[in-house]
Amino acid sequence: MKFEWFIAWKHLTRRHSTGFISLISLISVMGVGVGVMALIVVLGVMSGFDRELKEKIVNVQPHLRIEKVGGIDKPQEDMDKIRALGLPHVKTLAPFIEGQAILKSEMNATGVVVKGIDPRHEDMKFYSNHISSGEINLDDLVQTVTKRHWLFFKKTKKISYGGVLIGEGLASMLRVRVGDSVTLISPFQGESGVSLTKGVENRQFIVRGIFRLGMSEFDSGLALINVPQAQSVYHLGGRVTGISIRFSNVDDAQKWKPFVAGEFSSAYIIRSWYDLNENFFRALKVEKSVMTILLALIILVAAFNIVSTLIMVVMEKIKDIGILRALGATRASIRKIFVCEGLSVGFLGVMIGAVTGLLLAFNLNPFADFIKRTTGLEVFPSDIYYFDRIPVEVRAPDVILIIGFAILASIFAGFYPAHRASNLEPVEALRYE
Repeated sequence: MKFEWFIAWKHLTRRHSTGFISLISLISVMGVGVGVMALIVVLGVMSGFDRELKEKIVNVQPHLRIEKVGGIDKPQEDMDKIRALGLPHVKTLAPFIEGQAILKSEMNATGVVVKGIDPRHEDMKFYSNHISSGEINLDDLVQTVTKRHWLFFKKTKKISYGGVLIGEGLASMLRVRVGDSVTLISPFQGESGVSLTKGVENRQFIVRGIFRLGMSEFDSGLALINVPQAQSVYHLGGRVTGISIRFSNVDDAQKWKPFVAGEFSSAYIIRSWYDLNENFFRALKVEKSVMTILLALIILVAAFNIVSTLIMVVMEKIKDIGILRALGATRASIRKIFVCEGLSVGFLGVMIGAVTGLLLAFNLNPFADFIKRTTGLEVFPSDIYYFDRIPVEVRAPDVILIIGFAILASIFAGFYPAHRASNLEPVEALRYE
């Protein structure tokens, strides 16, 4: 039986009489290869986006934030209450303040998100790893200024400046460097006796450090100061905006959120990082699914090319099929030949596509830089796509799924031509030969 199948395969897979079918076979191989390559690259980029966005967001935003309308009056008591819960794998527990402001230099001004943090309790490792100039230091800076008056009288005055950390994009926009002075202009609403007062606070800060997180939203719109300065700027007294909880595993925030919420009254608002970015990550997931479906159509189109190629092979090899059937070749043998023919075309395309796709995915940024140098076209503008580099994460399950789908499509593509060839009757095939 094996010898019979081998003889049939040798007859039907010898060099075609025309180069036309070979050209179609090559197109089918390249079609499968392009589809596999595109899917690997696109899924790698989408997975990279998901990973990078999550990593940067959770390192800037609290994993779990506890807030209260009007601010938390006694943050230390609430922090002690949280500690008493005994939450596992808690890395940091710290108060924070968030607000809007205008940051102004001598050259420019722009709106920013001001975040007051406590460096003693907050995890500053992420900022330390991405500091481009200066240092992580939010302590106040006291400068002595001497003014000369008439009659040779000198007056010495000490001026206190707050320390601020800003992003590289923001520093470029304001045209400031480490050591330069900036003015923070912020609205506030305070209490004066029994009435509320509203006003604008102007406060001088010294740029102590410039960071580059690689995400334009933070690099161009975030300013970090310490909690006492933020309380003074926004006239909060001893209040804070909320309490930040960070876990060793970021996914624990969603897990422990109901447990923490049960210990606080309805006046408190408990939200995780996922709650604040849920719509964004859902949109990213939908986009990834849609892109996968659309690019999978390329593989299906290539599978139809395999079908047409094998049908033409069947039409060309009618005589050979009739001879083999007359000599005793079974329908199963003929069917197996054409299924294997479709599989071989698909497998070759899959291997070419997988190799080129992985090479391109792992060298996507150098390739984008090459295009920019040669054509001047910026493939990945950082101000549009958040990041300064194309994030890529090739996941083994995604690659295996793509390769498996392409091979299955190739196998199924050979079923109809194989069925048609196996149903040819020897008499009909040899009638006009």
